Amino acid sequence: MSTTFSRIKNAARMLKTEGPGYTFRHARTRLFLYAKARLTEELYERRFGVRTRGKISLESLGIDDPDSVWYAPTSYSAFFNAMKHVPISGAFVDYGSGLGRTLVAAGTFPFNRITGVELSQSLVRRSLENVAKAKRTICQNIEVVCMNAAHWHVPSDVIVFHFFNPFLNQTLRTVVGNIAQSLREAPRQAWIVFANPSWGMAQLMRSGEVIPHEWQKHTIDEMWPLRPVSKGDPEGNLYRVYALDSRPTVQH
Repeated sequence: MSTTFSRIKNAARMLKTEGPGYTFRHARTRLFLYAKARLTEELYERRFGVRTRGKISLESLGIDDPDSVWYAPTSYSAFFNAMKHVPISGAFVDYGSGLGRTLVAAGTFPFNRITGVELSQSLVRRSLENVAKAKRTICQNIEVVCMNAAHWHVPSDVIVFHFFNPFLNQTLRTVVGNIAQSLREAPRQAWIVFANPSWGMAQLMRSGEVIPHEWQKHTIDEMWPLRPVSKGDPEGNLYRVYALDSRPTVQH
């Protein structure tokens, strides 16, 4: 209800400030992009033979965690575009793996191992069903662990860390801290692929308190396909890829 009210409020504001012509064209564009995005997602679902669409509330999952976020799947197109900027090697982890969409999509790449970390037992069970019947996957080592991501030990061979806004606040800080600890114990290059970094990640990375600035080599932004850019949230509707390197700098 709050989302619907917010949309109505924004539409009323636009109607007042921009006029009916602009408001109509804007609404028509959003409707077209939404319909096209829905069609694209459905085509991917059929291609892989899985069902991962829809939103699932925390209440229906029996989760009472202030840092957790409801289930909603990432965009296939956005994920594949973001993956163009990372190496396909070592292990891949998806935090908040939900119904397994990202696990299946990542499985089309030859990673050594793919791990999903998910708090909900119900989602873990359903994601394993999707992984088992998925078509076109290459990686044969896909696993899902059911636990709070803050308590998951990061293996030293994980190269790519994927987040589709699974949690916020202290949980996010702790998880990123666990990644940093792993990079200290086993210095290496790594990539964090984070959707909508304005949900806490951008500020965390800019501070340099958890991931040191000297490890942060560069970032690349991939805008969400078929999604209009939000003027109020320039770091929304995009994937940000953080390229990291914790290896000691050689002094000459």
